[in-house]
Amino acid sequence: MTADPFKELREQPYPLYIAPEAYSFDLNADLITMIQEEFNAAAVCGKLKEAIGDKSGNDAVKAAEELFTGLGKQWMSKTIQLGEEYSDRTIEVVFETVDRNGEQFMIFPHVHQRFIEIAYLGTQDFMKLPMILNNMTDLAYRVPQCALFNKIKEDIGEECANQMTCKSYCLSALDTVKNHIDIDLLVNQTASTATDGYCQFAMKKI
Repeated sequence: MTADPFKELREQPYPLYIAPEAYSFDLNADLITMIQEEFNAAAVCGKLKEAIGDKSGNDAVKAAEELFTGLGKQWMSKTIQLGEEYSDRTIEVVFETVDRNGEQFMIFPHVHQRFIEIAYLGTQDFMKLPMILNNMTDLAYRVPQCALFNKIKEDIGEECANQMTCKSYCLSALDTVKNHIDIDLLVNQTASTATDGYCQFAMKKI
């Protein structure tokens, strides 16, 4: 009979690793709730109504774009603040990962994606943000059946919704992420709910 080469190893004490604390790989539920309370579709649509008031034409469009640009920055700034306060093991692993030169190399797209996912999961009705591209140079995602677009259409009107001034909300949020993390990126919108049935946004490393 052939000797078991692993018998001695199995009989030796095994140094089981015990984590210093319980690791969570999921987003904190309170984090999502706090984003939702301040930036849900109804709240943002209400601010849009107030900003437009009795304006019409280009004046209404300009007022809406100015509102969304400011709100987008607030939305993502709050998301980043809470995302850093309520960390999880998934993002901690990203920060701990370094290349052979000792430099972090997974910051883009993973950290950007995490903040983007938190922002949308806290303001939309879907449970998962569809990612179209995720690699070392490109990050792209899709927003299907946007809750904000639908709320604007329902409360203010289809014409207002189809103007897509709300794109400034998402683009401003992405610019805020880009500015928070010192990596040169191009940000753009590649599809629009008014014409394509969904919005799609992309970040490309320069």
